[in-house]
Amino acid sequence: MRKMILATIASMLVVMASATSVFACLMLLYQPKTPKALQR
Repeated sequence: MRKMILATIASMLVVMASATSVFACLMLLYQPKTPKALQR
């Protein structure tokens, strides 16, 4: 049972990390002319 729970948690963490990285890349590509927004 613990292996299944750990596997699900690990998969969720990987999905969250990939989603955040993709979102950051999209934000950088969507705002190439506004570097001030990224310098908070």
